[in-house]
Formats: sequence, structure tokens, C-alpha cells
Amino acid sequence: MDAYSYIPLSPKQYKYLLVVRTLFEQQKQMYATRTRSIDDRIVSIHQPHVRPIVRGKTQAKVEFGAKIHVSVIDGICFLDELKWDAFNEGSHMMAYVEQYHKRFGCYPRELLADQIYCTRANRAALKEKGIKLIAKPLGRPPAVPIHVSPGERNPVEGKFGQAKIGYGLNRVKARLKETSEPWIACIFLVLNLVKLAGVALPRLMVNTVMSFSATGILVWLTSNVGQIRIPMGTALEIMKSEKFNLKIAA
Repeated sequence: MDAYSYIPLSPKQYKYLLVVRTLFEQQKQMYATRTRSIDDRIVSIHQPHVRPIVRGKTQAKVEFGAKIHVSVIDGICFLDELKWDAFNEGSHMMAYVEQYHKRFGCYPRELLADQIYCTRANRAALKEKGIKLIAKPLGRPPAVPIHVSPGERNPVEGKFGQAKIGYGLNRVKARLKETSEPWIACIFLVLNLVKLAGVALPRLMVNTVMSFSATGILVWLTSNVGQIRIPMGTALEIMKSEKFNLKIAA
């Protein structure tokens, strides 16, 4: 490189060169200090932004990829945080509560959280704001009268399962950090659209039916008297009745 007055590499090659240099320095430092970990450790030359995240699971003790935090409110997912470095989501819980307040103008009445969020500091902060925490209380199990059913977290875990199995959240094919983050966000956007479509379809059907005027219903009744076996006089009496509504006419 010193023999050239310019950089004789393409932008992609130059990026790889910088990544390899950083990787070499990290490995050299760990070898010299006899350690097995280092800050911002590079584990992929093609994706230097990816970090190893220790999960402690049986099948995969270490996972690679983005770490996200999602809040589910009435079936709608909110992507609160997306980072490539490992973080303790329990220490960020009150920040998520403040995001809820920023979105809706009030604090939630109840909050269902996993055990990692239920620290004494978080419990005290939630109590101060008047938010009921639905989680396993402190103390010995025999002294606790009410326990949280494992099924109560199914809606949250179910969203992650739906995102992974149905929409490839665990198979993000984008390589760059700038493209992986929108890819992940779009998956949750699709989840919300599917949820809204399921709610909007019955409402659309009701609104469509209710949009028919009484005159239109009368025309339909008179044109189908023979088919539905309603005499003309009876149809007119139905239209004049105070108890007439769309359900009776149909």
C-alpha cells in the first residue's frame, strides 16, 4: 500500500482491508493478554457489525445477529429497540414505559413482563407511577398466593414465533447493517398489517352493510318478494315499524 500514491483498491476491498486489520489487532491483543473476550469483537469479515450474544440456550449458547425489544399492545407490535451489541433489557424497562407514555399520552394500567425485568428498582419505579406489574412476586413460592400462569406470556412469545416461522425473522438475508435493520422492521410492519387486516375486515363488512339506506332495502325487498316469500304488504309494514332495523329486514 505504501508503494502507491493512491489506494489501489475498490471501496469493497478497502473495507475488507480495514476489517481484517482491526480483526488482527483484536486477536493480537487477546493473545498478548491471554484473554478470550474483547470489546466490539469481530466474528465475521463480511458482517463486522454482527456481535456474539450469549443466550445460554441448550441448542445455541451463543447467537449472532441483532438483539431487539418488542412491546405488544392490544396485539400490535412496537419495535422499541434494535441493537447489534448485547444489552440487558431489564435495565431499559423504564425507558420502554416512557416510550409508551410518549406514544399514547398516558402510562399503562398493567404491564406483563418476564423475570429479567422484575428487579427491585423496576418494581419500585412502576409502583411510583401506579402501574401494576403482572409477574412472579418476590418471596418464597409458598408465601405467594398468586402466580403468573406460563400461558400469559404466550402472546409475546407467539409474535416472535410468528415472525420467525412465517416471515423469516431468523433468516434475514441482508448483509449490511443499513439493510438488515429495515428488513427486521418491515417484518414487524407486516405482522401489524396482518393483525389490522383481521380486525378491519369484519368492520368493513359491517360498514358496507350499514351503508345501505332504508330506500335501498325497500327496493331490494320489493324486488325479491317472491324469492323470500314476503308479501308486499308485510314488507311495507316492516319498513314502517318503529322496531325496524337492518337485522330484521335481512
